[in-house]
Amino acid sequence: MFNFLLVNQNIDLWVVVFNIAFSFVLSLTITYVYQKTHRGLSYSQSFVVSLVILSVLAAVIMMVIGGVLITAVALLGAFTIIRFRTAVKDTKDITFILFSLIIGMAVGTNNYLIGFIGTIMICAIIYFLDKINFGSIHRHDYVLNFLLNTREAPSDVYKSIFKKYLKNYDLLNVISQKEGKVMDLTFNLNLLANADLNRFARELSVISGIKKVSLIMAKNDIEY
Repeated sequence: MFNFLLVNQNIDLWVVVFNIAFSFVLSLTITYVYQKTHRGLSYSQSFVVSLVILSVLAAVIMMVIGGVLITAVALLGAFTIIRFRTAVKDTKDITFILFSLIIGMAVGTNNYLIGFIGTIMICAIIYFLDKINFGSIHRHDYVLNFLLNTREAPSDVYKSIFKKYLKNYDLLNVISQKEGKVMDLTFNLNLLANADLNRFARELSVISGIKKVSLIMAKNDIEY
């Protein structure tokens, strides 16, 4: 009964509704994978919502264009005047933006099979690469920092604890304080498979001469 709203009678009302709904469902799949594979502290709920809306908008735009080149050029010109104030902090976010746009375009041009299979396979690839930690070269699990008072303990007093709990470690940084009486030490650590992290930190902190023990999990996107 709403067919009178369609200026172009070649467009079917239920095709429009289906395209919007289908692009919405596929975009939810994309955002689900994004949430599961996101790393770091730059997560934004508004970005996730934008991915969904972007895919739906792309589907609508492709239906509006309807294969008319002049309309496509006009819409492209209109988009160039938009200014995005929010900087994309993660390069992977740009990939998800493009992913969402392409799937919306596929659905909007009635290429449902391409949109469906593309969404499933690309999401599977992203999930697989995330699980194997593809591209990372860091070899350590944690960054350890503590102060060592050389007047109260020898400079290698921590090594017995390290040998007990760690597979390997590297000294990252040494800062001398109070005329060399206090050393600020930073290490990369790789714990043994059965090592208890809390017990390791506790035993290290009770050693005489060691203070302010701090353990930070190494970020997957930071290479030391």
